[in-house]
Amino acid sequence: MNQQGTNGTFDNKDLDIAPTLSHLVELGDKCTTIKKLSSDVLQRSEKSGSTLANGTSTENLIQPIKQQLTRSFVQLRSLNRKANLEKAADKLSTQEAKLSMDRIHLQLQDLNYMKSFLEREIRRCKSFRSKYQKIALIPEEEFFARAPERLTKPLPDGGATEKQKQHHLMLQRLNFEKEERMRLKEEVNNKLKRKRETSERIAAKKTKINNVNREFAKFITECKPLEEMLDSTDVTAPMEVEQSEPSEQP
Repeated sequence: MNQQGTNGTFDNKDLDIAPTLSHLVELGDKCTTIKKLSSDVLQRSEKSGSTLANGTSTENLIQPIKQQLTRSFVQLRSLNRKANLEKAADKLSTQEAKLSMDRIHLQLQDLNYMKSFLEREIRRCKSFRSKYQKIALIPEEEFFARAPERLTKPLPDGGATEKQKQHHLMLQRLNFEKEERMRLKEEVNNKLKRKRETSERIAAKKTKINNVNREFAKFITECKPLEEMLDSTDVTAPMEVEQSEPSEQP
């Protein structure tokens, strides 16, 4: 803390901490000046009423010092006001710096949360098991024997690690498996289409046959009266008449 002098003023020698701000230095100097002037006034006041050898009164010598002391007090008040204004400005800047620090702290918390989220997602990705790991791929020998050249081209040797080569080979095998399955799917679709067309033709012919059968059954039904009539008529009588006619001729 600042120590107060014997005459109620401050002196740089009485301060525990050396002032570093400009207005504090000015305040210290002004307090030292006021202390010195006050001491001069006090000393001269003790000799009040006496007259110097040249006939000058002590009061006449004290008066300029009092005026200088008054000006020093006015300057001290001005410096004190300046110090208070700078204090308010420093307080405001401190509050702004605190708000800025709070914002930065919140941003840091957001970044830490994002960091933990990304680390958690990275762990999930590393532990993720894709469906391709359950796909039954053809052996590598069959892959190299059947796959086209564009899918069996290896990575350049320069700078490629063994893990990268294995990954590239797995991608090639998966692409070949995809193409093969798409080709087989297209064949299945074509065969299903032909099967559907054949089924439609068979259904059309079956419908036609059913129509013919209905017409034939209808024809048989309509011919039953004629059949019954033929069954009930004696068809042998005209034949006998035809056979007897030649015998009656002379």
